[in-house]
Parts: sequence; structure tokens; C-alpha cells
Amino acid sequence: YELTWVDYAKELEQTGIDALEINLFAIPGYFETEGRKIEDRQVQIVQSVRKAVKIPVSVKLSPFYTNTLNFIKKLDEAGADGFVLFNRFFQPDIHIGEELFYFPWDLSKENDYQLALRYSGLLYQNTEASICASRGIYRYEDIIKLILAGTDTVQIVSAVYKNQPSWVTSTLHHLSDWMNEKGYTKLNDFRGKLSRKNLKDPFAYQRAQYIDILMKSEEVFKKYPMK
Repeated sequence: YELTWVDYAKELEQTGIDALEINLFAIPGYFETEGRKIEDRQVQIVQSVRKAVKIPVSVKLSPFYTNTLNFIKKLDEAGADGFVLFNRFFQPDIHIGEELFYFPWDLSKENDYQLALRYSGLLYQNTEASICASRGIYRYEDIIKLILAGTDTVQIVSAVYKNQPSWVTSTLHHLSDWMNEKGYTKLNDFRGKLSRKNLKDPFAYQRAQYIDILMKSEEVFKKYPMK
């Protein structure tokens, strides 16, 4: 008997858990499979699970969609309660000495959070579901940046692996100190302050090329002087 997504969701709910996280990712192993079919199938999975359980359902996503914003909107309409941006998948590698295929154990690297920051800034107040940023969050400053962009929560794993659980306590203290210095009493005081919705420049989160940097090179070099 092959359990389905819905079957697993129901069984997990019966254990007493508070919420579910659906982890969506599809390796397109066949040239004939159209992208729309993959997306439609994933939307259907979320919709079915959402109808089958009473607890909140979050969806952890990859960024590899033609229009990630459009796909998130579809999942939002399907009833997802939250989105985790973005999953970090193990990628294959090859050991050239032994000529063998293997999966390396690589933790997230510092600044990997920047893709989540971009989409948090774009999604802020545009979904019913909450937004959680993930990957490469190593400093309290990273958390502040993500909240300023618009994320509701953060998901941290690699930093705890590397720095032990005490890192969480230290980071929360630093976050609290920064908030006190700025005069903020709660996270909502600055959440989304630098989202697309609240920026004068509507294209700030859509730029991905170096042309704008070249056009403002004098300002860039003042901030990052050449050595």
C-alpha cells in the first residue's frame, strides 16, 4: 500500500503535531514533461492536504519556477498557511579520484539568505499566508534585514549546527539590543519597512544585473573602496 500525501498528513496530524510543512520539489527527469503539469500537480497536492487536515499547512519551496511569485499566489489561493523560502537541496557531485557519484554534506553558506530577502520584499502584504525566510542566516543582522524586507519568521539550521544552540540565545539578545537602540518595542514596528510596498523605488527588488552598479560606480566605490 503506497501512502499518499494526504494519508501521511492525516497520520501526522493524529500524533498531535501543531502544523505541517509540505516540501515541494520535482526533478524534471524527462524532456516530455511540461512545467505547467508539474506546477498543477503541486497545487493539487497542497489543496488536497489543506482540505484533509485542520492544522496549519506550510509549504517549503525551491526558487526554480518560471514565475515564483505567480506560483506562490496559486498556492496561497489553494489554502497554504505559510511559505518557507527557500529550500536548500543536496546537489550531486563526482569524486574524480575514485570516479564515483556522491552527495556532499554541505551546509548553507553565509549570505545564502539574499534570495529569500528578495522574495520577502516582493511578497510582503501580497499573500494571505505568512512568509518564512530560510538558508544561510548566520548573524542577528541577517534576521533584521529579512524582517525589514517583510518576512514574518526565519528558519535557522546551519548556524546552530556550526555554533551550538547557545547561538540562538546570543542572537536574540543582539536583536533585542538593536531594537532598543532604534526605539522599536515589537517586530511589527519595522517589519516590511523596506519592502517593495514601502520603498519609493518600485524596482529595487527586481534588479539582478550589474548595469545599475556601473551607472553608480562612484557611489559604490565610496562605500567599498578599492584596495
